Amino acid sequence: MKKIFSIMLLLSACLVYKAGAQEAVNSGYFVESYNYRHNLNPAFASTRSYFALPFIGNFGLTTQSNVGISTFLYPYNGQLTTFMNGAVSADEFLGKLGKNNKLGLDLSMPVFSVGSWGKKGGFTTVGMSIKADMSFNMPYDLFDFMKNAGAKQSYDISNLGARARTYAELSIGHARKITDRLNVGAKLKILVGLAYLDANIDKMQVRMGEDQWSVNAEGSINASVPMLTFPTKGETGAATDPSQNNEIDFNAIGDSFEFNSAGEMFSSLFSGLGYGAALDLGATYEFDSGLLKGLNLSAAILDLGFISWGNTVSAVTSPDPWVFDGFEDLSLDSDAGNSLNDEINSLTDNLTDMLKFEKQSQGKGKANMLACTINIGAEYEMPFYRKLSVGFLSSTRIQGPYSHSEGRFSLNVEPTKWFGFSTSYGISTYGSTWGAIVNFSFPGIGLFIGTDSIPTQLTAPIKGLGIGIPCNNLNFNLNFGLTFNLSKVRHLGEKQ
Repeated sequence: MKKIFSIMLLLSACLVYKAGAQEAVNSGYFVESYNYRHNLNPAFASTRSYFALPFIGNFGLTTQSNVGISTFLYPYNGQLTTFMNGAVSADEFLGKLGKNNKLGLDLSMPVFSVGSWGKKGGFTTVGMSIKADMSFNMPYDLFDFMKNAGAKQSYDISNLGARARTYAELSIGHARKITDRLNVGAKLKILVGLAYLDANIDKMQVRMGEDQWSVNAEGSINASVPMLTFPTKGETGAATDPSQNNEIDFNAIGDSFEFNSAGEMFSSLFSGLGYGAALDLGATYEFDSGLLKGLNLSAAILDLGFISWGNTVSAVTSPDPWVFDGFEDLSLDSDAGNSLNDEINSLTDNLTDMLKFEKQSQGKGKANMLACTINIGAEYEMPFYRKLSVGFLSSTRIQGPYSHSEGRFSLNVEPTKWFGFSTSYGISTYGSTWGAIVNFSFPGIGLFIGTDSIPTQLTAPIKGLGIGIPCNNLNFNLNFGLTFNLSKVRHLGEKQ
C-alpha cells in the first residue's frame, strides 16, 4: 500500500494527473456516424450495425489538471530537479498553484462492443470494458509548508485527497424513436469492482515546536484490494513504542501476497471484489418545422449507480497529535548532487511519513456511488447546408470534491455517409482546450481518432516513451478505434 499511496502522492505532487473512465470523445457528440456516440447519450444510435474486437475497438485515455509538469519539475544544470531544490524560488513555484490543485486520469480498455439494428427500427448495444479512474486534490498550503517550512509557525492544510477505482463493466443498451421528434435510450450496466482506494485528509494542523513539527489531522482511508491485507506495525513488529501498535505499516502491505493454498488465494481474491450496477438514461428532441427547424436538443445522465465493495479496510488518523521531523534528504541546496529519481523517492517517502493512520476495521463491506456525468447538448443545422452544424455540449461530472464541468462549442460537418469531422473548443474547470475528431464509416469497416485536448506545448521526449507530454496544464485526451460495420446506413424509426 505504501507503494500505491506513494505513487498517488507522487503523481499529485510532481504532475498534479479528469477522472468513471471516458469511453467516447466529447468532440464526437454531434458526429452522427461516430459508432460510440451512445456512450455519451444512450438515445443516440450508430448509423450502421457494428462489432469491435478486444482492445482495438475503442481505446480511451484522458488526463485533466489545473497544473502541469512545468509546475513541479525545473531545468537545472542540464537536468531536471523538483520544486524543492533551493535553486527554484518559492515565489516562482507557489505562483503557479491555485487554492486546490487537481489531477484526474481516466482509462478505458474495451473487451468487446456490438451495436445492432433491429427490424423495427431500434438500436441495441452490448459491450464489456475495463475502466480505471483516479482523482487527486492537493491544497496550496501543503506545498507552502513543503517549500517554506519554518517561514510560519503553523500551517492549515485541508482537503488533501486521493481516490482510485478499477472495475469491469458489462452493459446492454437500447435506443428507439417514440415520436417523429423524440428519441429515448437507456443502458443497464453490471459492474465488478477490481480495486478501490479513497484517502482523505479533511483537516490538518501543522505547528512548529522547538525542533519538530506537531501534526494534528482528521482523515480516513477506505480501501478494498483483492488479496491485499493491511497489517499494523504491532502485527509486523515495526512499532517502536506501544502507541504505534495500531498504525498501518505501509511497508509490509506487499507481503500479504503469500498464501498457504490455492483455496486460500481464491477466497482472498473473491472476498475483495465489489459488485454493483449503474444506469444511463438519455433523450433527444428534433425540431423539423418552423423557425426552429434544424435545432436538435439532447440530454443524458450517465453512470447513475454504485459498487458495493467486500473486505474493505478502514483507517482513520490518530486522535492524538504526532511528530513529523520535516522533509529530509531533498535537494534544498542548489549544489546538491541528488538525481531526480532520488529526489522523487525522498519526496514520496517524506509525504507518506507525514500521514499516520490507525486501522479501525477490516473485512466489512462498503458501498459508494460512481462518479455520474450529466450531458446536455444543443445542435443547429445550417439552413443553407444541413450537413454543416454548430453545437454546444455542457458536461458536468459529479464526484464530491473531485467534481468538474466543461462547456464545449463545436463545428461539425458530415458531407457524405462515410465521413464525419468535428472541431471543438472547450472551457472547463481545468482551463481551455481545443479538440477534434475524424470519423470514417465505410461499408465493412469504421475508423476514428479524436481528442478533446490538443496539446500546444510538450516536454522533450520522455525516455522509454519516445514522445513528450503536455508541460503546462496536464490536459490530454485520446480516443481511437477500429470497428467492423455490418449494415447499410439506418436511422432510428426506420423499419427493415
